[in-house]
Amino acid sequence: MTSVIEDIKSRLNIVDVAGGYLKLEKAGGNFKACCPFHNERTPSFFISPSRQTYHCFGCNKGGDVISFVEEIEGLDFQGALKLLADRAGVTLTRERAGAKDERDAIFSALELTTKFYEAVLPKFPEAVSYLTGRGLTEETVKSFRVGFAPDEWRSIGDFLSKKGVSENVMEKAGLIVRSPKGFYDRFRGRVMFPITDSSGRVIAFSGRILKEEAGKTLGASASAKYVNSPETEVFHKSRALFGFSQARDTIRSEDSCVLVEGQMDLILSHQAGVKNAVASSGTALTSEHLEMIKRFTKNIVLAFDADDAGISAAHRAVELSLSQDMSVRIARLPKGMDPADVARKDPSQWVSAVKNAKQVIDLYLELLPSLHKEKSELRAKVTEVIVPFVALLKSPIDQGHYVGEIAKVLGIKEDPVWDEVKKRKNAEQTRTYAEKIEYKVTQPSRLVRIARTIEGVLRWQEGLKENAINNIGDYRARFAKLLEGSPPIDVVLGDAIIFEAEARLHGSERIEEELNDLLRTMNEEILQEKFTAKMAELKEAENKGDVPLAEKLLTECQSISKELHTLTKNIS
Repeated sequence: MTSVIEDIKSRLNIVDVAGGYLKLEKAGGNFKACCPFHNERTPSFFISPSRQTYHCFGCNKGGDVISFVEEIEGLDFQGALKLLADRAGVTLTRERAGAKDERDAIFSALELTTKFYEAVLPKFPEAVSYLTGRGLTEETVKSFRVGFAPDEWRSIGDFLSKKGVSENVMEKAGLIVRSPKGFYDRFRGRVMFPITDSSGRVIAFSGRILKEEAGKTLGASASAKYVNSPETEVFHKSRALFGFSQARDTIRSEDSCVLVEGQMDLILSHQAGVKNAVASSGTALTSEHLEMIKRFTKNIVLAFDADDAGISAAHRAVELSLSQDMSVRIARLPKGMDPADVARKDPSQWVSAVKNAKQVIDLYLELLPSLHKEKSELRAKVTEVIVPFVALLKSPIDQGHYVGEIAKVLGIKEDPVWDEVKKRKNAEQTRTYAEKIEYKVTQPSRLVRIARTIEGVLRWQEGLKENAINNIGDYRARFAKLLEGSPPIDVVLGDAIIFEAEARLHGSERIEEELNDLLRTMNEEILQEKFTAKMAELKEAENKGDVPLAEKLLTECQSISKELHTLTKNIS
């Protein structure tokens, strides 16, 4: 096997890799677990050690060890490959001829930019003084690769140009801004914090304006306190957490994640010893952020001031977390202080605050009566803040416990509290159902993913002077015939599918065998979808009492079932 991909797969067992993320149980010759890609209480996620594949019978996700890491880490193919290569001790070599893939070019530009900012930082004493003044050690600055963007119009642009990076790539990486007079650097006169994906690749920057002691900006390039990279092909704010790559192992080992807001909160938290912290970097917390965290732990700790403003600020984060069946605790901070202030003043106090964090509803039940003395005001606040959280709890026992506690605090019977909880719960279930329907509509099915993979392999091989497949025209014809008998499928996604096929199979001696497997699997998926659709029609005909139609549909279902049985029997 000459392929790097096959080398990685030969060194890693999907059971070991998945076991780092999931609690696996033996199930005959396979392993099972609750699916990490959708909420469920009964395991429907199975791993086959013999085939080195996984499949969830609940959400229909499936694939090999690479696609598993792509899904669970939220990475693209190259990111997953890098993570697995590091684990397997394999050096990634690029065997692709011609121009580099655009995403690789963007990642390369961002890495060069990070090194540039790191290298120039010591040349600007004001920037170094700012960082040391905030309490950062030299080791911490290096660990988080903090740098400085000079207050010049084209410092990074000129640097990258000399390195052979095109203006087009710089712009797509969010590093420059075009104007009628040309382009200029997006970040100028700022302390730079690189944002990475979960594998440690730089995907964006957050730049803080540097101020002199007199309060004037060092240079007049911009007035905003923070400037962040725009959304790019590799950076999506809703799916990026600052410090996630540094925190992920500790999050897993401690089975909890501390969520803070800003870069300094995060960095000083790690420096103080709370290394399972991540930051939303001033961006509102999203369900995608929580999905990233949930792959490592269901326990989250939030930090805020113990006043109405702090409660209001944390409300959405708590609501989102509880809706995803996560356990939420609150680390209380001294009034007017943020995690960075506490961690800098007394690191042990920050460690203690996190360690002694209280379950959110318990804390609110304790806190609200002290903030709202009037009974009517307290009732309104409890209804507004606590009841929605109780409605989001998945456990009926937990709900019952907190309904009783609320009734005690308000001095009323439990019945009206239950009525309010049920009303909120019904509203939440209606909203969640609508979101699930939308998710199913927007997510590509397994059939679509298989078809796109086949298209990528065929287009890659068809573009070579000497391909590795005999009679490739026959495979194209077989694929076209399957497409004719399937629901409409969009398989043309540009060069990305070609690159992925090449990256996965280049140098493999099993290209033709894998293409045959893909075509057989696609045929199986088409038959499964047809069978499901016909069964639904049959049920409807039976409900309507249409006996002739029901008999006709039953015959069709039996025919499809027989075809499926023959196909799967031949595969095994």
